[in-house]
Amino acid sequence: MAAPGRFWRARAKRTPTGRGPMSMSTQSGGGSRRPSATKAVAGGKPNLAKDTDTSESETPAKKTAASKKATASKKAAPASKSTTAGKSTTASKSAAAAKRTTPAKKGARPATKSGLTGGRKPITPVRVSQGRNWGPVVLFAVTILVAVGIIGFAGYKVWDSGLTVSDRVGRIDGVSNFRKTDKALVKGQQHKAGPLTYAQNPPVAGPHNPDWMNCMGDVYDAPIAKEHAVHALEHGAVWLVYNPSKVDAAGVEKLKAKISGKEYSFMSPMPDLDSAVSLQAWGFQLKVNDVNDKRIDEFIKVTRKNATVEAGAVCSGGITETGTTPRDLQSDQPAGQQGGNGTTGG
Repeated sequence: MAAPGRFWRARAKRTPTGRGPMSMSTQSGGGSRRPSATKAVAGGKPNLAKDTDTSESETPAKKTAASKKATASKKAAPASKSTTAGKSTTASKSAAAAKRTTPAKKGARPATKSGLTGGRKPITPVRVSQGRNWGPVVLFAVTILVAVGIIGFAGYKVWDSGLTVSDRVGRIDGVSNFRKTDKALVKGQQHKAGPLTYAQNPPVAGPHNPDWMNCMGDVYDAPIAKEHAVHALEHGAVWLVYNPSKVDAAGVEKLKAKISGKEYSFMSPMPDLDSAVSLQAWGFQLKVNDVNDKRIDEFIKVTRKNATVEAGAVCSGGITETGTTPRDLQSDQPAGQQGGNGTTGG
């Protein structure tokens, strides 16, 4: 049998913790030996007396309880960690929601997405349109159109002012232009006394009495001498004639409104007229059957004062009496010297 000292020295060398060799103690009733940890003494020799006294015996029941407790601790550790992690995540979410819902303090600068401080708002990039700017284009086009309109109107006025009375009257439908068809008829200064015969009814030009009919917007309610009326046409007046049997009282009033008070115009009835209304100027004639015909106004506008063949001739101071027989007030005067009611004229 080996010596006890050698055995314990060998056990001490194998102990990883540097403690002394396990001691064998004998418990009462069993007689079995159990190892127990002993403290190493100086020089590495075990203290047998202390090892025997301080060794702790462990029963199987205590080991089983300790093992169950350790297993329960290991199982509880992951759950504890998971619970802790869940609580941490929930707390983080709650804190983030509180930050979003909590109103910003007065004077606080808003947070930026980039996380940079300084309080500057992110600059939204401005989209530059590459399309054409139509504003100046439209303005330029309108300006050009206005300029063209002004120039065009001015050009039209110049062109219109260069038109003769024959050109203007020729644009009225239905007008008879004797200045083109009978130039001898429209020759002026053909003064003759006494009754005269005319190819047209009413007459439009030709020989006439030395005295003219007063044509300052006069409205005569009875027929007048044609010889005096033709002389008034030579001065530039418009003579409106109507047939009383074809124009009612209301129509007569409408015709009066076109003549009354307008110089270089006069009006009288003519029972043998072949139309309802006839308008005469020197060398021009228009006959219509409706007092509402717009051509009546057009004819008056174009020919009044414009159809004269004696520049500067007047319409005042003429004959104002009605009747178809001419008055030879100046029959003893040479041709070219006429006067109506004591006046002289052409």
